[in-house]
Amino acid sequence: MLHIISKVPLTAPLFDRLGTNASDSVIVIGDAVITLMREGEWANYWEAVLANMNVSVLAVDLALRGIGESDIVCALNIVDYSGFVDLTVDHSVMHSWH
Repeated sequence: MLHIISKVPLTAPLFDRLGTNASDSVIVIGDAVITLMREGEWANYWEAVLANMNVSVLAVDLALRGIGESDIVCALNIVDYSGFVDLTVDHSVMHSWH
């Protein structure tokens, strides 16, 4: 399953669901990219998810918010729109978290 996370605020139950299946992937887009900040309140949650599954972030959404690669938690895959499409092709089931 591909989890598409685009809105804030995030919740702890969302993170309880993420990371439970290593074959799942996550892409963070839109306003949700701000939750990826290395010094942010959600950094520890993201690091736990990253230990178990692939997490990507849409590069254009980072750029639009002035967030650099050094500002976000480690081990994220930064992808362009083509990479986003590749993720949708790789996962036949998708769930958008709003």
